[in-house]
Amino acid sequence: RQAISRREVREFLDTLDPASVGGPMQESLARAFRSLWQPRTQPVPEPPAAVRDAIVDQFHLLYYHVSRRTWKDTFYRGTRAYKCPTDMWVYQELIDDLKPGLVIETGTFRGGSALFIADRLQLAGRGQVVTIDVDVQPNRPQHPRLTYLTGSSVDPAILAQVRERIDPALPVLVILDSDHSAGHVAAELEAYAPLVTEGSYLIVEDTNVNGHPAAPEH
Repeated sequence: RQAISRREVREFLDTLDPASVGGPMQESLARAFRSLWQPRTQPVPEPPAAVRDAIVDQFHLLYYHVSRRTWKDTFYRGTRAYKCPTDMWVYQELIDDLKPGLVIETGTFRGGSALFIADRLQLAGRGQVVTIDVDVQPNRPQHPRLTYLTGSSVDPAILAQVRERIDPALPVLVILDSDHSAGHVAAELEAYAPLVTEGSYLIVEDTNVNGHPAAPEH
């Protein structure tokens, strides 16, 4: 019954040797998590903060590190989309609510998320998405509301092309998902935050790296 902290739970789980976690240990851990929080009534109460945070941390670690079965195995209309599906659901809610004139995405890769955004804009009845990457991938999807730009997202020439697409009367939504190094993200924030209209959003992806809780070496 002694209170435990999120750090203590994480340290215990992180120091487990995977090779030693056989069937009995797995079942023991499963029982422990079930005993921490197993609601039986509706509405479901919130679990204690340390329990909730431990469960969230373990979801992040599983989702991030089992990538071939999770975020590297997610497709939208046949195109890879390196996104968590719950994030994409939030995007469609934001687009439906804001009906932006422009969605700016940094980090294109295969173009699956850009196509998803373009389709949502089509349903909303207005708007364009411009997506930026330093590399050009083959067979990226095409859409009348989708524009690809090649170059660094913080290159002044790229930023000038982005600004040309802004309708000052319509909302601007920004999604940052390119190079996740601290310096580059800071430069993107400085460059793109002024473009976000009042009441809209700037979304920074993959903030779970650098030990929050995934990929502590990042």
